[in-house]
Amino acid sequence: MKMKKIKLIAFDLDGVLVDGSGSWAQVHEGLGTLEQSEINGHEYFSGRITFDEWAERDVALWRGVDIETVKEILYNSHLMKGIDETIPRLKKNYKLAVISGGLKILADHLKEKYNMDYSYGNELMVNDGKVKGINQIVDFEGKGKILEKIANDAGIKTEECAAVGDYINDIPMFKVAGFSIAFNPKDESILEYVDEVIYEKDLRRLLRFF
Repeated sequence: MKMKKIKLIAFDLDGVLVDGSGSWAQVHEGLGTLEQSEINGHEYFSGRITFDEWAERDVALWRGVDIETVKEILYNSHLMKGIDETIPRLKKNYKLAVISGGLKILADHLKEKYNMDYSYGNELMVNDGKVKGINQIVDFEGKGKILEKIANDAGIKTEECAAVGDYINDIPMFKVAGFSIAFNPKDESILEYVDEVIYEKDLRRLLRFF
């Protein structure tokens, strides 16, 4: 069933447009800081620290690293199968957005590469070309509010938006959107919030809905 009323499609980044461990983990892997980052993640999911504290602790592990090194790691991300066909075809008929709890560097890179309309992610702060901190724009519960902002900026209703995601932090976006798709869901609990599910790592599977 094609969604004729949809005017904008919002995509999660990690696990949807990018096939891999996620932009945060990818940088940790590239810089050799993954083990400590896993401790930080456990602290967050155990309720001992906030999401912002988690992000700040993670980025503290990268403080002083050349931002060009981070970009090189992220720009080598393995993109999801079918992206080169799917995104240009959707762009002909819809506005496209990236809303990521990951790093804005990668969200912006894909926005520019595929001529998408909006990109939101968490922004690394830089001083003299070196990482110094993080500007938290998309927190764990924030994707719904950002989709509302994008819809308002685009002059459309939220029910005219579709959302594609794979994890529990996409639920706020699913609740706001008029049509939602779980793409290879990492957590089955998200299924009650979506209209369709795709169990295949191929973005072309989205095309039958749009």
